[in-house]
Amino acid sequence: MDTLATLLNKALENINKLNDEMTKLKSSHIALINKYGLSCNTISNLEKKVSELENRINPEVAIDTLKLENLMIKICRENPNNLGPKGPMGDTGPIGDCGHTGATGPIGKNGMIGNTGPDGKEGKKGPDGSQGPIGLIGPIGLTGITGQIGPTGPTGNKGRNGEMGIQGEEGKKGEKGEKGDKGEKGDNGEKGVTGHVGPDGKQGIQGPRGLEGVRGKTGKVECNCKCN
Repeated sequence: MDTLATLLNKALENINKLNDEMTKLKSSHIALINKYGLSCNTISNLEKKVSELENRINPEVAIDTLKLENLMIKICRENPNNLGPKGPMGDTGPIGDCGHTGATGPIGKNGMIGNTGPDGKEGKKGPDGSQGPIGLIGPIGLTGITGQIGPTGPTGNKGRNGEMGIQGEEGKKGEKGEKGDKGEKGDNGEKGVTGHVGPDGKQGIQGPRGLEGVRGKTGKVECNCKCN
């Protein structure tokens, strides 16, 4: 019972920890939802502004109106008599015959200045001017307010340990059953695989020499000749 009580206490502690983690996850989820809503609103506002700019301004044409005004004023001041467009040049007439040279008259006054000749060919492109300073970065919008995290609920009190139950009486031992019949003999199993022949052992050490045997009797010499 003590072991069960210990296990229950550990299980309750784990459940309380899981509840705390769940509340933290819920609060972080709510904060992410709020940030997501703010970001969606910001993106929609930016898309509206970009669409309005594209409708009013052609992004392929970038004209500096101040420079254009200064250039127009400069052209008007330098060429007051030639503001209109120039007409095409007429064809050259045939050369007339040389007449009699008359008497030289008195030198007259200088005539009026003739019209300006046609513009010359366009000169070579000059080196690129230095890049102007980069504009300042606009202010960053304020971060939205993060919602408040709700309070964690109180942890419940641990219940008291239950009383130990009364141990029941041991039941009567049952009677021994009858011995069952002997089963039939099973079939012989298959013969196993023959093992490999082991290597020959080393030759043993030669044993000590045995005792020398008793010398045998000397045999008699028989004469088979017919000298008698």
